[in-house]
Order: sequence, then C-alpha cells, then structure tokens
Amino acid sequence: MRRLYLELKNQRLYFFVPPVILFILVPLTVLASTKGDGGNFPECATISQLFIPSFAVWWPLFILKEYLNAPGKELLFVYKSGRDSLFFKMIGLWAFFVLHVLMVFVYFSFLFDFVWFLFIVIIIQSLFLIALGYFLSLLFQNTFIPLIINFAYSSVFMLVLFYSPLSIFEIGSFNNAGSLSKFPVVAIIAFILFYGGHQIEKHLYADN
Repeated sequence: MRRLYLELKNQRLYFFVPPVILFILVPLTVLASTKGDGGNFPECATISQLFIPSFAVWWPLFILKEYLNAPGKELLFVYKSGRDSLFFKMIGLWAFFVLHVLMVFVYFSFLFDFVWFLFIVIIIQSLFLIALGYFLSLLFQNTFIPLIINFAYSSVFMLVLFYSPLSIFEIGSFNNAGSLSKFPVVAIIAFILFYGGHQIEKHLYADN
C-alpha cells in the first residue's frame, strides 16, 4: 500500500483531475441541469455516467504508465509479483475511486429520492472501464491507446449509441432493482478482462 501511495503522490497535479471532476464539475453540472425543474434525476444519471466512469481509469492508467511507458521500462526490473501486483493495484484503485464516488452520491441523496441504484451502476461501469484499461495496457504494453479507447468508448456509447448492446451505459431513472438487470453481465465481463490482463501480467513479469 505504501508503494501505491507513493505512486499516486508521484502523479503530482495529475492526481487531482478525478477529484476535480467528481467534486466540482459533476455536482455543478447536475445542479445547473436541475435548477428550475424541481430536480431532474434522469439528467443527473446521464451526467454521472458521462463523466464519472470514464475518469475511473485516470489513476490506474497513470500507475500503469510508470511500468509500461517508462524509458527502458525500468520498473519492470524491480517488479515483485507479491508486492507490486498490478492486478491488485487496479482493484485497490477502483475501491479508492468508489470511496470518492460515494461522497458525491451522499450529496446527491439530498437532491433526489433514489440515488443508490445509480451508484451501483456507476461503480460497475467504473470497474468495467478499469478492467478494460488494464487489459489493453498490458496487451499493447502502452497506456496511450487504452486512454484514447476509454474516452472514445465513453463518448460514443454514452452520447450516440447508448441503445447498442455493446454499450455499458443506460438511459433511465435507476429507481428500482429492475434497472440493474444489465449490470451483472457488465461485471462478469469486467472480471473476464481482469483475468485476461492478470495472465498477461504474469507472463510479462515471469522472470521477476
């Protein structure tokens, strides 16, 4: 955990991008969209899905960048599978991100009656995008391509093709358990991507 803390600290100002999105941009955008409407929860759901999951990959990809994009891949040679497992770092960063999202949804709970089904949706979407970023980063041994794919996927399938079977995003109120019917499948795909990425990771660092 200390190594992960130092890696996050090493991001400097880049570390603060997700908190700015979560604690400033999203609440202000939701507040602006609902002002005068008496509260428009579907707008909140759309804004939350557009901004929150896509930035879940920010910290993970910057951590992976140090292992995969560094000149000469220096960290590869000090990687220890028990201490530096990238897979466990991805899970830890997802949990850390979820704690931040939870604080945003505590705020939303004062504005709307139903927010916690949407919260479950958001954290599963975030898990999927982190898993996708992890898998693609190790597959290509590069983090730039996964970063572009992540934001392209989020933009295209949230703004244009959200009814596509390939979209993890949904348009709706998310006010009952039935609105979560799609997301067990999304979670399963995320775990498959994590498994695939973990196998690639073990192969890359087999000699360490």
